[in-house]
Amino acid sequence: MSDLEAYRAKLQALEDADLIKEVEDKVWLSSYAANNPRSAYHAECDATYDECQRRQKPWLYQRGWNQAYQLAGHGPSESDIERARAPLSAKEGDR
Repeated sequence: MSDLEAYRAKLQALEDADLIKEVEDKVWLSSYAANNPRSAYHAECDATYDECQRRQKPWLYQRGWNQAYQLAGHGPSESDIERARAPLSAKEGDR
């Protein structure tokens, strides 16, 4: 199993709140490594996105992204905030 495959397996085991924190960390690290296109952080960031999509909860990725953006000293836009909201059809436990 490759390092990336092991990382993907780790992501699948995370609770939603922990996945959001992982997204935040990997988005920040990927942006920090912007000068190195071969950095593993880029693939790991993509893997967090893929995991949120696999769960059919794209708002989890957006929440993590928004948090990373705020850590960098920026404020998310209204559309960023809106995309981070769980749809009304989502069960309470899925938010």
